[in-house]
Amino acid sequence: MTNYDESQIIVIDGELTKEEALEKMAMLLEEKKYVKNTYLNAILEREETYPTGIDTEGINVAIPHCDIANVNEAALCVGVLKHPIEFAKMDDPDTNIKVSMIIMMALTEPHGHIEMLRKIIALIQDQEVLSEIIKTDSPKTIYDLTKDKLL
Repeated sequence: MTNYDESQIIVIDGELTKEEALEKMAMLLEEKKYVKNTYLNAILEREETYPTGIDTEGINVAIPHCDIANVNEAALCVGVLKHPIEFAKMDDPDTNIKVSMIIMMALTEPHGHIEMLRKIIALIQDQEVLSEIIKTDSPKTIYDLTKDKLL
């Protein structure tokens, strides 16, 4: 089972770089002991080689993750960006898109990301829900809007 609750939601209102946003999220997972201290570097390295930006032709999302060797316990961290950040597209690494939401996965099963990706795709296909998510500053509201799809 993947750990996910409203304490794992970050609303980022400042203008950050992609690396700074990923660091904030990874550090939250590390503070909660879900991931090892190698997780952040693994996320940053993987993002360079295998970008995770998904162009929805609406509210774009990034889904960073890394090898299970960097994870203690399965968890998600959701970041809502009040100022979208550029990520390279998953299917076209030479093209950048503006991302408003990051769903960071920390998984412990070798192929666990496939099932979790299905859940995330179902969430991001619902642009009405994503619109509500990025309009709010409340982690509880974001959690309430996402929990049924992500858990």
